[in-house]
Amino acid sequence: MNTYQNISNELKSFFDSNKFFKMLLPLDIIVMFVGLALILLNDILGISIGSFLSALSYWAFIVGLLLTYANLKEQFLYIGLFSYGGICFINVLIAIFGRLHYLNWYSLFRLLIFGGLGYLVLRRTMVGSTGAKING
Repeated sequence: MNTYQNISNELKSFFDSNKFFKMLLPLDIIVMFVGLALILLNDILGISIGSFLSALSYWAFIVGLLLTYANLKEQFLYIGLFSYGGICFINVLIAIFGRLHYLNWYSLFRLLIFGGLGYLVLRRTMVGSTGAKING
């Protein structure tokens, strides 16, 4: 077993030992995508959901990612990571081509981090499914 799966197994055993997370473990994908949908509503569509719900949706997304990783559902993990990276990419484009023409460094760094993590998970999934080695 490699480190990637060992960390996932340890995370799952931690979540299994906690009552709250044990209840959320089967709802991993739902928690992640609900948080992602609320982030999309707030950031891209401009529908104000309030600062508390905005922060709660971000943390729900992060907890959903961790739960999805603990269950080792790699396909949903990279979809969630790439989706959040896409939201950050749209924020960067809105900032650059908007009225003020500035570079949103915060969204750019989030795009690089979450997009890069999504790429790494996708690459690992593709190597695991084909058995071939991918250079890059």
